[in-house]
Amino acid sequence: MNVRPPRAPTSRVFAVAIALSLGLLTQRAAGLTGDDQQPMLIEADTVEVDEAKGTSLYVGRVQVDQGTMRLLADQVTVHHRSDRRIRFIIARGNPASYKQQMDGDQGEVQAFAKRMDYDAERDELVLTDEALLIQGTDRITSDRIVYDRGKARMQAGGSGRVKITFTPDTKNGAPATPPRPAASRP
Repeated sequence: MNVRPPRAPTSRVFAVAIALSLGLLTQRAAGLTGDDQQPMLIEADTVEVDEAKGTSLYVGRVQVDQGTMRLLADQVTVHHRSDRRIRFIIARGNPASYKQQMDGDQGEVQAFAKRMDYDAERDELVLTDEALLIQGTDRITSDRIVYDRGKARMQAGGSGRVKITFTPDTKNGAPATPPRPAASRP
């Protein structure tokens, strides 16, 4: 299994949280070193900022880029604290998508869902409606995927079945299989 979540940088909590949903599968990995130090660029057809309510609404072909991280959605709503730190984010699309390059030879992590909610205070991500998470050839699909980073717990389910595809690690091009026990002799 090669699926590993990235480390959570503070300035792009939502995007990294999506990747962290893959944490159910094993081991930790880092998003590309330095991505969280890069400037964040947000593009949309329209933007509405309401400082009194602490919200920013981005509508129409929304694209959020920071280093190798990219979030695409039809609409992104950001609820922030008075110090501008993220409190809650909702991304909607048909589907909304996320991708980020991982450190080393770990490849790219991707996520797709019609709705992605990230609660920074609870450190919890919820993907709903046709949720799909991919790293390499490993993938998980479900109607709903909830990942609680603080407790390192993941739950998936909903009206349909959860489907997980694991691809064995390989060494020198051969699948990694556990050794078979030697046949016992009388």
